Amino acid sequence: MKTTLLRAAVLAAALVVLTGGPARGAEPVDVTKWRGFNLLEKFKAAKNERFVEDDFRWIRELGFNFVRLPMDYLCYTPAHDSLAFREEVLKEVDEAVEFGRRHGIHVCLNLHRAPGFCINPPEEPSCLWTNAATLDLFAAHWRMFAQRYKGVPSSRLSFNLLNEPARTTREDYLRVFCRAIETIQAADPDRLIVVDGLNVGREPLPEFMKYSNVVQATRGYHPGGISHYRASWAKGSDKWPEPAWPDVKVGGYLYGPVKKEFASDLVLEGALPAGTTVSLTLDRMSGSMELAAEAGGAEIARRALDPAAQTNEWTRSPKEPKYRIYEARRGARFDARLPAAAGRLAIRAVAGDWVTFREVTIRLPDGTRRTAGTDTSWGRKQSAWRVAPDGRILPPPGERDDATLVAYLQPWRDIAAKGEQVFVGEWGCYNKTPHAVTLAWMKSWLELWKGADMGWALWNFRGSFGILDSGRADVAYEDWNGHQLDRAMLTLLQQYLK
Repeated sequence: MKTTLLRAAVLAAALVVLTGGPARGAEPVDVTKWRGFNLLEKFKAAKNERFVEDDFRWIRELGFNFVRLPMDYLCYTPAHDSLAFREEVLKEVDEAVEFGRRHGIHVCLNLHRAPGFCINPPEEPSCLWTNAATLDLFAAHWRMFAQRYKGVPSSRLSFNLLNEPARTTREDYLRVFCRAIETIQAADPDRLIVVDGLNVGREPLPEFMKYSNVVQATRGYHPGGISHYRASWAKGSDKWPEPAWPDVKVGGYLYGPVKKEFASDLVLEGALPAGTTVSLTLDRMSGSMELAAEAGGAEIARRALDPAAQTNEWTRSPKEPKYRIYEARRGARFDARLPAAAGRLAIRAVAGDWVTFREVTIRLPDGTRRTAGTDTSWGRKQSAWRVAPDGRILPPPGERDDATLVAYLQPWRDIAAKGEQVFVGEWGCYNKTPHAVTLAWMKSWLELWKGADMGWALWNFRGSFGILDSGRADVAYEDWNGHQLDRAMLTLLQQYLK
C-alpha cells in the first residue's frame, strides 16, 4: 500500500510545473551572497500554516535575497503513513517557491524534522542513522521534492537535507547524507544541495566535496550562553550568568592556603569609582573558607564562609560523599564595595581549601551592571583583568575580543580554502539576552563572515530572534506595517548585505 501511495505521489508531483519552461542545466549559484532569514510557518506540525507573501515582499524591499524554510515532515504527511504525501500541504510549499520567484528571493527547503531524526524533542520513533527502512523513507521524501521541483533552477531553489545532525557517528552521518544526495541527483542532477555540518553544524567534512552542486552549512549560535540565554528549550539556561560581549571567562576558582600551589588573587584594574560593588556568585566549596578584598592598600571586605552555620546558603553535595564538598544555594555571594575610588581591587582566599564562583558582577554607582562568566578549569591560577569605564571586564592584552568566534569558525575557513562554499544556515540571539550585548555579538559574527566571504540567514524574520515582533523588553520598537520593528538590528544587518 505504501509503495502504491509513493508512486502515485511521485507521478502527481512530476506533473507539477512551476517554472513555465523545461528544466535547465546547472546555473552557477554564489551562496556567499545569500543574506536573509528563516520563515517558520511549517517549522512544527502543530502550527502548519501557509507562508506569508508579505514576508517575501518585505525581505526583498529591505535589501535581502534569501529565505530558508525549516519544515516538519509531519506537516505534509500523516503520522501513520510517512509516504502518503498530502498534496494540499505540498501546494502551500509550491506557493512559497512561487513567492520567491515573484519577489526575487532564493528559497531553501529544509527538513527540520525528518523521518528518524530531529534535534528538538520529541525523539522520532525510529532512528535515521541506524534503521535501513527509515533511511529509505528519508530518501523517498527527497526524491519526491527533487521530482516535484525539477523544473525550478538552482538559482531560485535549493534543498537543505537535514537540520543540525547530531547523536550519530561520522560513518552513519556520511552514509545517510550521501544516500540522500545521490537520490536527489538521480532525479535532478542540477539541484543545489546544502548539507549541515556534523555535531549540530560544527564540523565540515571533506567527503562531500566530491559531489557537484553540494555546499556545506554551519551555525552562528556560539557561544550558546549568549545566543540561548534563558531560552525555555535550553536546559539550565535560566541559571546561566547574564551574557556580556566580549565573552570574557574569568578564572572561576579561588584557592586558599591549603592549595598554596594554586593560590592567587583575582585582580581587577581600571578607573573604579567610589561606590562600585564587585560581587562573586558562589557555586561550590571544599570545607569552609574565608575571603577578603583589598583596594587602595586597605582591606575593604572580609567574609567567613561556614556551611555548617550558613545552612540557608549552602547544602552538602551528594555527588562527593567522601569529601566535605558543599553546593551554594541561590543567593550565596561575596560582595566588596569600594568606599573610595581605586585603580586596583584584589580578592583572595585567606583561609581554607577552594571555592568556585560562576560569575563576577560589577555594579557601578550609576546603576550600570556588568557580568562576566567563569572558567572553572582545575588548577587555573587567577590573573589581572582590565575593567573598562562602563564596567565591562576586557580580554587580556593581546587577545582578540572575538577569539572564541574565530576558533569556532576556523574549520569552516579551512574547508573554504580548499574550494568549498560555506553558508551559515541559522544564527541569532534569543530575546532575553540584553540588546546591547546582542548587537555587539552579532557585529562580531558579521565581521568574521564578511572577511570569510560567507552568506547567512538569521533565525528568524518574525519572532524572538528576529527584526520583527521579537518581544525584547529593552528595545524601543518602531511601528512598521503593523509589526514592531527592531530598527537597530535591521540597520546592523543591512550594513553587511554586500
